[in-house]
Amino acid sequence: MRKNAQIAILAFLVLAGCHNTQPQPPITREALVGNYVYHSEDDRPLVKASDHEWDHLTLRADDTYDLVQGGPTKPKSEKVGRWTFWPGGTDSSEVMLDHAGFPIQVEGNEVRLIIDGEIRIWYSKVK
Repeated sequence: MRKNAQIAILAFLVLAGCHNTQPQPPITREALVGNYVYHSEDDRPLVKASDHEWDHLTLRADDTYDLVQGGPTKPKSEKVGRWTFWPGGTDSSEVMLDHAGFPIQVEGNEVRLIIDGEIRIWYSKVK
């Protein structure tokens, strides 16, 4: 009897440790509206963080966007236009700024618009 109880407890602990992680619910257009800042984990030696010091993106509810880029070592530019949301499920949704696409990634509570996934740069939504 004692051995059966130990096995039952062990089985419970194993099953409790194997919890089923629920996939993130699909992102909505409304959740994308807001301000984003440039984030880089790019460690290439010739890339200067100050090149992107002023980079930020605003997605507005009226389907317009404002993208500012530049920094003290790079000329400042501003582009305005229309944005659209292409829902494709949790792994393939995109934000389109005119004709430039940014895949959407959700990490915890952070919404990211991926600029380049290989060198780890994206726009991160400001909370």
